[in-house]
Amino acid sequence: MCKRTDPVPVTIALDSLSWLLLRLPCTTLCQALHAVSHQDSCPGDSSSVGKVSVLGLLHEELHGPGPVGALSSLAQTEVTLGGTTGQASAHILCRRPRQRPTDQTQWFSILPDFSLDLQEGLSVESQPYSDPHIPPVDPTTHLTFNLHLSKKEREARDSLILPFQFSSEKQQALLRPRPGQATSHIFYEPDAYDDLDQEDPDDDLDI
Repeated sequence: MCKRTDPVPVTIALDSLSWLLLRLPCTTLCQALHAVSHQDSCPGDSSSVGKVSVLGLLHEELHGPGPVGALSSLAQTEVTLGGTTGQASAHILCRRPRQRPTDQTQWFSILPDFSLDLQEGLSVESQPYSDPHIPPVDPTTHLTFNLHLSKKEREARDSLILPFQFSSEKQQALLRPRPGQATSHIFYEPDAYDDLDQEDPDDDLDI
């Protein structure tokens, strides 16, 4: 790769990532794939290298969800094959920078000469990606209150008088003195220190 003189795109095909993953630590393999796919120039060589793409095949049934998820996070395009020879499907997940992931499903069949017969009518249009392994979250679960009230519960709620709500009768009863109750008066004489300004305690500033 370092001996190229023209910066044309380069694609590196790995026929089995599973073979490497069974012999190398997952972190080592992920770091190597990341370094290769982001290699723009070679040390000691002034000629630039074109875009490097890595194409790898992984048998996910041989590995746990941890390594599969780590390799999946590195991929910009992930194709999951399924079905049979006569009716196969390719689930394509595309991750683009600063955009939401999109996925689509393409159905096809493999002909005897190993060519592909794409079935356009069964293709699913691109749509926002949702992880099938993560169940949808119901926001109404584990609530500390009831969202739906019965008729009796609504009537009881409407007839309830809160502590800070006073009817006119209750207000008059509280303000009206009861018979025999002593009345009192409050007299207030302003003090000079009541108008003390914290910013001008000497009162010598003409503002």
